Parts: sequence; structure tokens; C-alpha cells
Amino acid sequence: MFMFFRSGSLRRQITALAIGPIIGLVILGAISEYLLPVDMESVSYVRATALKIETVVDQVKASTSAEQKAAILNVTSRTGLQVEEVSAAELFQQTDVSVSFNDIRRLVRNSMPATFATAFRTETSTGKLHNVLLVGINNDSALAFLPASPPPAGWIGDQEVGIVVHLTAYVLPMVLLSLYAARVIAAPLLEFANAAETLKPDEGPDRPFNESGAAEIRTLARSLNDMRSRVRGMIDDRTRMLRAISHDLRTPLTRLRLRAERSTQPELKTALLKDISALGDMIDDTLTYLSKEMATEKPVNADLPSLLATVCSDFSDMGYNVKYVGPERFAYRCKPRSLARAITNLVENSTRFAQQISVELSVSENGTVRIRVVDDGPGLPVSLRIRVLEPFFKVDTARTSSDRSGFGLGLSIVNDIVRAHGGTIELLNREPHGLEAKMDLPAEGYVAGALEPDGRRAAG
Repeated sequence: MFMFFRSGSLRRQITALAIGPIIGLVILGAISEYLLPVDMESVSYVRATALKIETVVDQVKASTSAEQKAAILNVTSRTGLQVEEVSAAELFQQTDVSVSFNDIRRLVRNSMPATFATAFRTETSTGKLHNVLLVGINNDSALAFLPASPPPAGWIGDQEVGIVVHLTAYVLPMVLLSLYAARVIAAPLLEFANAAETLKPDEGPDRPFNESGAAEIRTLARSLNDMRSRVRGMIDDRTRMLRAISHDLRTPLTRLRLRAERSTQPELKTALLKDISALGDMIDDTLTYLSKEMATEKPVNADLPSLLATVCSDFSDMGYNVKYVGPERFAYRCKPRSLARAITNLVENSTRFAQQISVELSVSENGTVRIRVVDDGPGLPVSLRIRVLEPFFKVDTARTSSDRSGFGLGLSIVNDIVRAHGGTIELLNREPHGLEAKMDLPAEGYVAGALEPDGRRAAG
């Protein structure tokens, strides 16, 4: 039954939780009114004393002997309610006795039935009791009662108890409704939000959202899973299309390269080969940006200094002044091919605008890794330091003018690779000139007890 209720519509569940407790309270109230007296009130000290006096009066009236009457009065006095039998004449004496409204005797008399003959007296004729309440028994005798002082008031009274009960009756259904809503509605939505934040369009299960719970939650999960499937299908179609375009473009480019190399005009040959190389580079950049190579590469423990030094050596072999500065050895868990591609893009970008480039590696005490690609080029305007990381963004400035054309994907690929490692990249200008690309990678990739930084070396 509960599972059927849970799997129903949220509208019906909330309506049932809002109306159900109210109906239950109404039913309980009706039952209590039927089973309990309507005028029943909480038994306070004053009411208890009045009931005790009524009981004693009734017992004395019903007694058949003087010994029995004396025993009743003796037992009553032992309970703390002092009592003495007096003449009925004292009940009707014309004496002016002033009793305050808060006097225990007045409060007790107000709680007694109006049919009882009562009076206040300063003392009895025998002088044993003072400040008493007289209650008539018959035409010959009366009883003089001296109620004990009321006990100290408690920290909560009947009125406060009633308020608490009513508040509980109204607030409890709302609390239960809120808790249920948080469990049935908010929790699945938070799970969806967390799954959406960590979800990768081309990795993980086909249907990552749990299709269970209320009808609306199931519908939402099913829609998200269907959308995920459509997005994955679009990515697969795009990848197949790009691979086909790459294959179709590389064939005519190869023919053009062969024809250009057979050209007998040196200047024309150089220009054609340069344009063909630029087209090939643009195709490579586009395929790299849109491919799944980075997503499918598995993280491994790599010697980060060796990786960076290899990139620097490759550029040094091509005649560029590129050097590595940092630890000799350091093990770091990363995607080495992707990270090498990011450093390569940064260094290649620097070689087009600078004469001296250095790749610097530093490791903090907590294992956080910082890689800096520093050059002595013209730098970047402040307004462009973030925009150049966006895909397909190109500007005509001293920093971006080059003989090599492209789609503006190099720095965007770097940004994607760094973010895939959980890190951040920032571009900063140096004084008096130059640019610094600073990448901070998290300590999660640090392997405790592995190769520690030991000395510094320069490779170039």
C-alpha cells in the first residue's frame, strides 16, 4: 500500500498529507467529545479541594453515628484539610469578614455547587481554627474547613498545556508534510542536479538517472535519460561525420601537396605548401577539439618532468629556444597524452611571438602542481585574456597575428584539457613584456610515496 502511494502522483500525495492529518484530528476530537464529559476540566488544586469538601460533606450527612462522623473528620484532617464540626448558628451569624478574591477559601467556594450554604469566618467558636470556610450540613450543624495553602505554581499551567497541544495539532501535519516533501521531492531533484553536474555526454551509462519514485519524478528522469541518449547520438553522428570529412579532405590535400612539390616555380611551391600545411593543421585542431581522444584516455601515474622535458626537446630540435625548469622527477596521476598536447599548444603559441620560452614545474607541500609556460613576447590585453580561451575566438593583435592561420582552437583545447584534470588556467602579462600561462592542477593526482621532487634541471 505504501509503495503504491509512493509511486502515485505528487499532487495526490501532497493533498493526502495536507488533508489527512486534519481529518484525523477532527475524528479524534469527535471521539473525545463523545467519550468524555463536555464540561470536563483539568483537576487543579482549588478544584481538588472543593471536590474533597463536597465528599466530606456527603459522607458526614450519610454517617449514622457520632463515632463514624468523628472518624471521617479525623481522616480528613490528616490529609491536610483541617475540619471541625460547629453549630449551624455560626453559619448564619451576621459578621463582616473581608476575603480577597485570591484567597484560597473564596476560590474553593467558587468551585463548589451553588446549593451549598457557605460563609467565611475569622475563627470558630471553639477557637481551634482561624480563617475558615463554613459549609452547612443540616439545620443543627456545619463544618468549618481550613484549606491548606496551595502548592507553588508549576512552570507550566493548564492554559500553556492547551496551547502546546493545539500548536502540536496544527504544526505536526505541516512538519510531516515538509519532511516527506524533502524526502520524496527534494532528494531526487538534488540527485538529478548532482548527476547532471558530473555527467559527461559521451561517458557513463546510457540512462544515468534513476527512473523511480513519484510519477512526476519518473517522468522527469525518463525525459533526462532520453535527452542524454539523443545528445550521445548527436555526438556519435558528429564524430562519424568529422572522421568522414577528415578522410575526404586529406586525400585532395595529399594530391595538392604532391603536385606542389613537382612545381618548378620555387615561390609558388613554397606558398602552396604553406597553405596546404595550414589547412592540415586546421583539420587536426578541429578533430582534436571535437574528438573523444581526451575523454577516452585513462589516467596513469606519469613522470611529469620527463613529459614536459620531452615537449621542450621537440621544439628545441626544431630550432626554438625552449627550456624546461623544474624537479628532476615527480610522479603525478594524469592523462599524459592530453597534458602533453596542452603544453605543446601553449609552447607552439609562444614560438610564434617570442624568442625565449621556458616551461616551469613546481610542486607545493600539499601536492598541488603548477605548470607555467613563460615567454618574452608582446603579451595580451587584459580584455582578451579570458576570451582567447573560448573556442573559435580570434583577434588581430600583435599577440595573435601570425603567418599560420587557424580556427582559434589551440588555447580552447588547452582549457578543456586542464579542466578535465580538475585544474584551472590563467593568462598573465609579465614585466616588462611577455606572457605567462599558469596552470594549477589539483593534489588529487599526487601519488604519496612516489617520486619526490629532487633538484632542478634545465632542458632545452
